[in-house]
Amino acid sequence: MISCRSVAELLDADLLHAQSWWKRAQVRLHLAMCGACSRLARQLEQLRAAARGAGKGHEPDAGLEERILHKLRR
Repeated sequence: MISCRSVAELLDADLLHAQSWWKRAQVRLHLAMCGACSRLARQLEQLRAAARGAGKGHEPDAGLEERILHKLRR
């Protein structure tokens, strides 16, 4: 089975799409079984979505920092 460290590195560098179908399947299976890694995947996706929204010329959301910190504390 793939390790948490390997999954975290792939998710953090956003390299999962460049991996083989077998590696992607291993990561999906790992995420289904590992709560910590699945939380990390959700948090990284939320941060990326916030960054995409901020990069489109939107005004900074006053409560964004609070919501991010709240999600990270879960």
